[in-house]
Amino acid sequence: MIQNKLNKKTFDEICTGQYEFVIPYLQRTYKWRTRQAEAMLDDFREFLQTGKRNYCLQPLAVVRQDDTRYELLDGQQRLTTLLILWRILFGGTKESSPYTLRYERDELRFDYLWGSDIQTTESKRNMDEHYMSVVCRAIERWLNTHTETDYREAFRHLLKGDGNGGKHLLFLWYEVDEKERHTTFAHINSGKIELTCSDLIKALLLSDISTGIADKSLVAAQYAEMEQTLANDRLWSMIQRDGPLDNGARIDLIFNMVEGVTPEQYTQDHLTAFYRVYEHRANLSKFWKACRDCFVRLVDLYENPYTYHYIGYLNYIHGKYEVRKWIEQYREVGLSGVIDKLKAEVRKSIPPVGDLDMIAYGDGRVRRILLLHNIQTILCRYQALQQGAKGVRFAFEYFPFELLYAQKWDIEHIASQTDNPLTKEEDWTAWVESSKADYEEVFKREEVQKLCDEFEKEKKKETFEPLYKKVLELIEAGNDPVTNKDGLGNLVLLDGTTNKSYHNALYKSKRRTILHTVDSATFVPPCTANAFLKRYNDTLDAKLWAWTQQDYEKYLNDIKDKIGKI
Repeated sequence: MIQNKLNKKTFDEICTGQYEFVIPYLQRTYKWRTRQAEAMLDDFREFLQTGKRNYCLQPLAVVRQDDTRYELLDGQQRLTTLLILWRILFGGTKESSPYTLRYERDELRFDYLWGSDIQTTESKRNMDEHYMSVVCRAIERWLNTHTETDYREAFRHLLKGDGNGGKHLLFLWYEVDEKERHTTFAHINSGKIELTCSDLIKALLLSDISTGIADKSLVAAQYAEMEQTLANDRLWSMIQRDGPLDNGARIDLIFNMVEGVTPEQYTQDHLTAFYRVYEHRANLSKFWKACRDCFVRLVDLYENPYTYHYIGYLNYIHGKYEVRKWIEQYREVGLSGVIDKLKAEVRKSIPPVGDLDMIAYGDGRVRRILLLHNIQTILCRYQALQQGAKGVRFAFEYFPFELLYAQKWDIEHIASQTDNPLTKEEDWTAWVESSKADYEEVFKREEVQKLCDEFEKEKKKETFEPLYKKVLELIEAGNDPVTNKDGLGNLVLLDGTTNKSYHNALYKSKRRTILHTVDSATFVPPCTANAFLKRYNDTLDAKLWAWTQQDYEKYLNDIKDKIGKI
């Protein structure tokens, strides 16, 4: 059974309750500065000019120890700042404090809040005292410069909740069960983040405030299922490319979509969806139904090979957060309609098939074309399996978009470039040793031996480049060499680690490295593996030791064929 509870308490209720908040010594120190203090006072000023009754502060996360004593897991910054404001507005001593902050292992810190030193610029015992003093002086300056209204008097009424119109500062009171205090504390303080939107919405759904949820046990089970599913990095990488939109909790994505919270709004305040849900908490049942509908449709898009790959591809090349758009399209036109719309978007992202002959290395579209060729290869195989099995569903192969983000990916030349890209002595030496092993007969030739001797005497660019070019020239002689080495028919996607490992090796060495990598834990894109396995060239005279013009053309034709089927 869920024990965590979400309620609300006004600041004046806390003050009249004479609460004591115990701040664990492991909790981060007080670090509010001038900017945060001024922003809080600006917000209060704007709130007083509205017709709203409550100004909602961010939540307090507490563990109850007795009727008036609570361990404070989150909220130290706000409670400390409000206490400094109270002291400035009302004066008094620590004995007259509206609530007590007890800092484990530092009893003097609460005394400092009420002492005269807080208003000075003299050196402090620690950073907590330094920033308390900074904020105290910032509040005094704000009050002294904003004189169009008597804000000292207005803020006194606001803190006490006794002004005209009954305006109050409102805290969302998140009470954590003792059994979960360590987990919650670690979660809040790991990475120095506050309670997530999902923490609060979950508590709202399952707490006593929620009267519209008939079966809270079912909601709790559904919530756990959603969290577990969204923990799948492959699903997550289908829909998100850049920095996390989840603020530590991926399920926030569902809540943001249901409440129409944009990425920009979420970045500004990650609790925006919660505030909207809380405002309409009488309709929690409707909200949760919408969340489940959104989640189920997202999973449908993930489990369909076409929607998974096309959404993942568009997300990768555009870096946009568009999953809500496709979920909405799914509602309107169904799954087959979404696939048609996705295909249309994909076609817009690449040149016409007839123009692919002109695309070359350095063109910004090469990466997306090679990625799309891999995706289409997977989808064509899936379609063939479907047709061959007479309707029996096969589990489809996923292109792992998560690896596109986790690793560096290069566009690699299959047949080596004529221009030598190597610049370091160790790379020159590794290239010579590898090439000697693969092309022993070439290195026995007199002109090559002479160049090798010159390189061994003095290893530098001027002695390596003639050797490199001569070896390449002799290998390609009579082997139908590729005429356009920067063309699409000579390019593949390859992870940066593997690419770097073979130092621009010649074809035989590259092929050996790739085939070895295919059997290792390293992911090799299917079209890269197919190229080095010579699967595109089905002629009897296919040469296994070189990438020829014939290989180039057959590989390029497969790219055109697969992309042309979109």
